[in-house]
This record gives sequence, C-alpha cells and structure tokens, in this order.
Amino acid sequence: MKENKQRRGYALITILFSAYVLYLFSNFIGDVREIEPVYEVTKADAIVVLTGGIGRTEEGLNLLKKGGGSMLILSGVHEDADLDSIFFNKKINDSDKLRIVLDKKSSSTLENALEVRKLIEEMGLGSIVLITSAYHMKRALYIFSRILPGNVRIEAYSIATPNFDETKWWDSNSLGLLIVEFLKYYWYAAGFSIGVYEYA
Repeated sequence: MKENKQRRGYALITILFSAYVLYLFSNFIGDVREIEPVYEVTKADAIVVLTGGIGRTEEGLNLLKKGGGSMLILSGVHEDADLDSIFFNKKINDSDKLRIVLDKKSSSTLENALEVRKLIEEMGLGSIVLITSAYHMKRALYIFSRILPGNVRIEAYSIATPNFDETKWWDSNSLGLLIVEFLKYYWYAAGFSIGVYEYA
C-alpha cells in the first residue's frame, strides 16, 4: 500500500514537472515567433554580428555600408579566418575594412558577450545593434543584457534564415533548433540566477 502511494506520488510529480516544462516551452515558442526580422536601417555606435548562422555576416556588412554603425564587430569567427574568406563573394573597400573587427576568441554566445564587452569598454561605445538569427535572438539578448554594462543600449536586429521557419516551427529542423535554444536559454538563466555566469 505504501509503495503504491509512493509510486502515485512520483507519477504525479513527473506529470506536474512535464506539464510545467511544456508550459515554458510553449511560452518560449511564442516569444521566438514574435521576433520579427528587421529590414529597416537602424543606428548605433557599433554593429555586432554573432557568427554561426546563415546570412548574419552579410547583413552586418550591408548595415555597415548603409551607415547603421561606425564599426562592425564579427564575434566568434574562426581563428584562421580573414575578411577575404568571410566575404569571399563581396567587395569591401579599404575604408570599410578598417571599420571591421574580428573577434576570434569566442566560441559561444556567452563568450561573444564577454569579448564584446571588452571592446565596448576599450572603445567607449554606448550602443550596439545586435545581429543574429530570429530563433537565437531571445537567448542572445538575455545573455548580452546580463553581461554588457547597464548604460549600453542594445538594439535587436534579427534576420530570417532558411534553416528556421517560424510559421512551421513544428517542422523537424525548426523544432530541433527551438528545443536546443530552449534548453540553452534556461541553462544560462539558471546559471545567472545562482551566479555561475556573473560577470567578473
């Protein structure tokens, strides 16, 4: 009798926990779907591109050319990369090349934010345009808002990418991206809440 009660108790806890996770995931999907791609020119001291997604670096260069920022920071590029390999099909004039900074030290969104903070403090920047894919923007904004100084304005600039369709998020590829982002988002949220990722 006692064992049956324990089993029912464990089953109830499992059901409640699963329901709560589904609730959080549903809200997460809603937040991601509300993030609309930006197509108009926006302005800040610097444009920050989180590399790793299709079309991000190209959009950053386009925004730089349109006057969206005085400099372009490509955060998370490969250590062997240079401008010619990154923009192999784009022509970049010498003046634009001088305004592009390559961050080759970071390999995660958290490290992106930490390296960008260093550059912001070194250059005295007061605002950034943050470019990443729509499915990644919620986590990126959360991490950057926790890492960057509070007086730095962060303007989100999300772009549509062919590997994610917010109108068909249940598709295997899109759903897979959402699940990964959901897990990473709450992993970092938990880490920040207990001080594991607190900026030193």
